[in-house]
Amino acid sequence: MNAPERHEMFTLPDGVRKIEVVKDSKMANCVQFNIQREDHTLANLLRYKLLAHPQVLFAAYRQPHPLEYFVELKVQTTARSSPIDAVRESIEALTLEYGNIRSAFDDELLRVDASAADSRRFGFGALDGQPAAAEFGVPGDLASRGRSDDVDIDF
Repeated sequence: MNAPERHEMFTLPDGVRKIEVVKDSKMANCVQFNIQREDHTLANLLRYKLLAHPQVLFAAYRQPHPLEYFVELKVQTTARSSPIDAVRESIEALTLEYGNIRSAFDDELLRVDASAADSRRFGFGALDGQPAAAEFGVPGDLASRGRSDDVDIDF
């Protein structure tokens, strides 16, 4: 088969830099970032955050070919900022934003675990003394295995 090895999607070869910065000679304050071993997931997040940056005039990306594991991110800023600074600030903002989501998720997991422990001890809902899954007509003993479908997760 002609497909490359799966590990090539993630493993950075020796001597290859993760990010290559290429200044655009045709546009003022414009830089292209070639980001190795990344795909649309990271590139689209960065593009979204860059477009929200007040000093960014243009931000776009492309993945040249599905079997080439890098993306090209092009950023143009106003004269008051550099594209490298804008990308750095966007990465810091994304790190903070997704760090907050992670901590909120972890807190919610702790709350759900505590709620599940209380429901096994004190009853849960209209049919106290019966498994929580029985409230919804779910056959079997989902609640006794630590799973309850009556948990509301709020972020």
